[in-house]
Amino acid sequence: MALLTERQQTAGALMCELQRLGAWVTSALPLRDDEKLKFQVLDENRSQVLEKLSQWGWGPTLCSNLPRITSRGMEAATIYEIDLPRERTPVVDDRLHVDEIAEQKKTSVEVEAMRRYLGLDK
Repeated sequence: MALLTERQQTAGALMCELQRLGAWVTSALPLRDDEKLKFQVLDENRSQVLEKLSQWGWGPTLCSNLPRITSRGMEAATIYEIDLPRERTPVVDDRLHVDEIAEQKKTSVEVEAMRRYLGLDK
């Protein structure tokens, strides 16, 4: 079993809090790297859930309106998604630095060719 990434752990923690607030997470967990966390909330609880998410620093995006079947029958609900930050791939700096270029030694053949080109040797 592979360890969960930080993004997947954040999605799991956010799922628990959303469920505690009365929302339903509709995304499969653990969350894939190319997916957003989707959740559905009843319209009567929507303002409280969105307010709490904004206090935590999350900005959910509206996806669609779909009814939710509850014990009271069909109720109006809205689906939102949160784009969790993705892990950045480290970039390896493989460029040559100026001091590395200056330290490169020229071979005698290269030096002779350069001197001939400049007209120093005939």
